[in-house]
Amino acid sequence: MSKAKTSILTLVLTAVSFLVVVGCDSGYDCSIENTAYNRIGFYNAENGTDEKYEFPDVLNVSMMINGHDSTVVNHITYASELQLPMSFTHDCDTIIFSYENSATDTIFVKHDNIPYFVSMECGTAMYHRITGITHTTAFIDSVVIVNDYINYDYNENVKLYLVK
Repeated sequence: MSKAKTSILTLVLTAVSFLVVVGCDSGYDCSIENTAYNRIGFYNAENGTDEKYEFPDVLNVSMMINGHDSTVVNHITYASELQLPMSFTHDCDTIIFSYENSATDTIFVKHDNIPYFVSMECGTAMYHRITGITHTTAFIDSVVIVNDYINYDYNENVKLYLVK
């Protein structure tokens, strides 16, 4: 076989292999976004406006999962918002804020879990609807639910008003 025929045959086989691999891709990437996050913004409670509050000190955030606490955010500073995963096996999430001065606040987020069919390839995702929030008052003045439906969008769900 001549050198030109070998080059053409190699080129054709490479193109066919590429088309077979690309043709088998369904276009779905199920791993891109598979967790609905509760988006929490921090606000200054002292001036009566929606002025963002940034923690100047170190903040640690833990969640209680099956009776054990699990650190979600460790030693963050100058945070004005958080994105926290929601439990899809329980109807109440316990979030613990530990401040640098050893004080803590605990937030209890009650929610409904809503299964959402994504596709045959990706299966079912879990969305949530916040039904209520209670909290302690070490630094948290009040809590407002601004968007009770938690899905994959980037809208803020909860406003925490903090006292400095």
